[in-house]
Amino acid sequence: MKPMISEKSDVLLQFYSNYGLTQREIEIISLLATYGYTNKEIAENCCISEKTVKIHLANIMGKIGIGSMRKLLALLLQQALLVSRLGASESVRVASVGIR
Repeated sequence: MKPMISEKSDVLLQFYSNYGLTQREIEIISLLATYGYTNKEIAENCCISEKTVKIHLANIMGKIGIGSMRKLLALLLQQALLVSRLGASESVRVASVGIR
């Protein structure tokens, strides 16, 4: 059974709009950040191969301009904190300037 991932999540919508991520990339980030899934678990949940998960993760990091999963998760956390403190509309402006 697949967990429900809210497509309305402010944090994930910010990533989608700021970095041009695909819906599949958003889904993979969600499973990674929300549930701590391994590549194998993500692959099983999304009905794709583990190699495809790795390719998606590499594409995500390339679009964002980072080189590690730790930096990806840190960036997500920073975005989440911005959304909770400033509200979604204000964080769009701040995040578009760049948080790196």
